[in-house]
Amino acid sequence: MPEIGGEIGKDRILGGLLKTGQTTRYGGYDDDGYYEKGLSKQYTILTTGQHAGTTSITVATKTDLISNNCVYDQRTKLMWSRYPSDGLGPAGDGRMPWTTDGNGHGIFAFVAAANAALLGGYSDWRIPNIQEIFTIMNFEAPTALPNTTSFPDWPATDYIFSSTTHVANTAAAYAFYCGNGHCVGQNKTDPFWVPLVRGG
Repeated sequence: MPEIGGEIGKDRILGGLLKTGQTTRYGGYDDDGYYEKGLSKQYTILTTGQHAGTTSITVATKTDLISNNCVYDQRTKLMWSRYPSDGLGPAGDGRMPWTTDGNGHGIFAFVAAANAALLGGYSDWRIPNIQEIFTIMNFEAPTALPNTTSFPDWPATDYIFSSTTHVANTAAAYAFYCGNGHCVGQNKTDPFWVPLVRGG
């Protein structure tokens, strides 16, 4: 086993993990806010060329014009759709069930439609897993919303579905609540917001 030391050892210890974004120290303890360990988040916002304008996406009976803007994460090499849908889903408010319902509304129907329509010029969008969602969250109070310059329209008052099924209840999938940094299993038939990602 190689000895851990010097710059090589330092890189191995970091392992590419990202900072949580928490900078406040609580109670004077040597906590996360004190050490701020990890790599800083670095994003490139793409708004020109193929990333300009909008793409019309239809799922079931609803159509939404979704921005072609993308955010490239220089650390994880993931590319995110900058804005979530706010017009698709059973209620036309952007919230969709994990399991496609009888009318054709669902997060996987949405990603299929986004790929067919070439959102941002790409056909390989997917629903992020829960680990990927954690990489963009910022855990500094008062919310865990991602960087608001890069992601200006993420919901703070509702859950965001991941593609990851809950380990103890396969009828549920992991969802993240940006308002309080809460990750929990939510019933797959309930409608929630969903981001799109590619790469990785």
